[in-house]
Amino acid sequence: MTLGLSGCATTNQQTGSDPYAALGSGGSSVEYSTAFPVASPEEAYRNGAAALRARDPDRALFEYLRGLRMERTPKADPLYRVGIIHHGRGNHDLAEKAYLWALEIDGSHVGARTALGVALLEQQAFDAAEQQLQPLVSRGSAPWQAYNAMGVIADMRGEYTLAQSHYEKALEASPGTPLVLNNLGYSRYLAGDWEEARRALRRAVGVNPGYELAWRNLGLVYARGGDFETAVEAVARNGDRAKAYNDIGYISMLEGRYNDAMGFFEEAMRLSPAYYVTASQNAQNLDSLMRRNGNKLSIN
Repeated sequence: MTLGLSGCATTNQQTGSDPYAALGSGGSSVEYSTAFPVASPEEAYRNGAAALRARDPDRALFEYLRGLRMERTPKADPLYRVGIIHHGRGNHDLAEKAYLWALEIDGSHVGARTALGVALLEQQAFDAAEQQLQPLVSRGSAPWQAYNAMGVIADMRGEYTLAQSHYEKALEASPGTPLVLNNLGYSRYLAGDWEEARRALRRAVGVNPGYELAWRNLGLVYARGGDFETAVEAVARNGDRAKAYNDIGYISMLEGRYNDAMGFFEEAMRLSPAYYVTASQNAQNLDSLMRRNGNKLSIN
């Protein structure tokens, strides 16, 4: 769960002969224009949707901007689609520009407001993200992404009960979504409810057995419960047992289980030279911690 506000001016509409030029990515494509002529904005938008389904974001972006250029006035939904494409390509400033422009045209556009809120959350602009998303969740019928994002914001503030209520709403809107189940499990882990955390995370990996982050979080839950070997098996699902032993050793150290932690660090060093430096440094830090605090903090 990772989460600066930038480029959020009151208007993002460009001036000049081509108001959409700033939303492009390297100029227009003569090839697309000649190979795929269109007679209307709607046809261009259909082409854009088809290009997205075909995983061709370059063509999709061209088609949505071509459709917008054919319109008499800007339209919110294709601008939102342009923002989605830029967001997916990591062009965050351009994505925000498109979302904001869409919302200037239609302040009730749920997709643009949700996407802008999520984008702001990713930049750790929690208050700004909440300002965008709160009106949606207050209605009780927001997209699952809005509820999920509000849950992350609440978790970051330590408001775990509120966070979990948002995640439950997200699951009502989109049952079985692994991302939400992982976040719900992690929130319950943070709140100390390890049994329910394990239940949610088990559901997440049941839906998506390749969900590495959920497996890692499940390992955290097992480690907190003292079941270290099961924790290692969960974290090592990708086959990197040295990393798993190092990670569980670090968790054990934080838990005050110093003897267990030292054993895990030593096993990580034995298994992989690649982890020797990392695990060795962790072991040195642990040794220093034990010498400084004595055995009174050691849990055997």
